Amino acid sequence: MTPDNSEKNRVDEVRTAQVLVVEDESDMARVLEFNLERRGYDCVLAETLAAARNAFATRRPDLVLLDLRLPDGSGLDFLAELQSEPETRAVPVLVASALGEEDTVVQALESGAEDYVVKPFRVGELMARVARVLRRRVEARHAEEPESMAAGEVAIVPETRTVTVAGKVVEFTRTEFDLVAHFVKLPVKVWTRKQLCDLVLEAGGAVQERTIDAHIRTIRRKLGAAGGMLQTVWGVGYKLVAEES
Repeated sequence: MTPDNSEKNRVDEVRTAQVLVVEDESDMARVLEFNLERRGYDCVLAETLAAARNAFATRRPDLVLLDLRLPDGSGLDFLAELQSEPETRAVPVLVASALGEEDTVVQALESGAEDYVVKPFRVGELMARVARVLRRRVEARHAEEPESMAAGEVAIVPETRTVTVAGKVVEFTRTEFDLVAHFVKLPVKVWTRKQLCDLVLEAGGAVQERTIDAHIRTIRRKLGAAGGMLQTVWGVGYKLVAEES
């Protein structure tokens, strides 16, 4: 995946996030719903803690926008419930409440809330805070994923030493993987046989250079239709091109 595509995917993840709005004032709930959906979010409304629990269990949201004064209890109780379980603790909670006392704000933040906005608030500012929290969540999620690199249909994950071709995992030996990795990291660069020997075999010489040729033949075979991307530069060595030519 190219950096540009990766960034685009992250932006799309933010824009298509689901937000659970726990708010018992119907007018306020409609305002929030309108503004969230206007920005592309999938909005789910819950007027009570019971409804919030049901909605959360049905489809886990990407963010909870939480009022504290609800007909069947305090939003702080719901926040504590989410924080008590590892699988729900990662879902960020943004509190939007008329309770603006310092003790309440501090309690909510210390209980795990990502942010706290006191009513009445400016809707544009609240939406900016929602976007910021979701953006941080998406960035954190991708930071946990192993870094990958790709050239055409061939992608590698150095951390797990995994190679995929058109999305399908292909098994390579240690030496074969090291060769593929060098090609993918620097596509189009021409690698001499001696350079490849020094990098993956830790020795040079004519015998080892012929060994490189044998590894290249095996790699091409394992790459299947993508094998043509690994091209011979006659009299020099090999290079990987993003597309067959």
